[in-house]
Amino acid sequence: MEIYRYKFSSVYLTKVQVFINVHRFDEPDVFKEAWGAWVMQNNEMVQRETRRLTNLGYEGNISDKMYKSVRYYFKNKSTIKAKPKARRGYIRLDKSTLDVMDDYISEEIYAKPSESFQAFLEAHPKLICNIKTSFLDKDVKEDYIDLKIKKTYKNRCFKHFKNM
Repeated sequence: MEIYRYKFSSVYLTKVQVFINVHRFDEPDVFKEAWGAWVMQNNEMVQRETRRLTNLGYEGNISDKMYKSVRYYFKNKSTIKAKPKARRGYIRLDKSTLDVMDDYISEEIYAKPSESFQAFLEAHPKLICNIKTSFLDKDVKEDYIDLKIKKTYKNRCFKHFKNM
């Protein structure tokens, strides 16, 4: 199995995190001096990590990898966990609406799906009104409803022409 990203051990990362918490806001020159002193103090652990990465097959300069990881990645990494964004629930059109769209697409063959969609809107105003009413009852914004209908129609066109 080929390794593309050589990660540090959890023991090493725990010790590095303590160093980072102390020196996070140091000037670059001060940070570099502190890093050199830290490496000397933790020489045994650094040597173990070097041997471990070498045994895994890492061929680059390990001390350079350690410094750059600490200086540019771990130091700037936020300690605050970001809250995941709330995803909007998926709202689907009912089967009868999809069937009407499919029938219309198979009967009316236009050069472009955009033209076909405009013709569909003009041919089925009552259906579009019913869809909008049902979505508005679910507190969905009207802009989203229009986009949903358009995307669904164009996806149905794509499927229809793909299967021809």
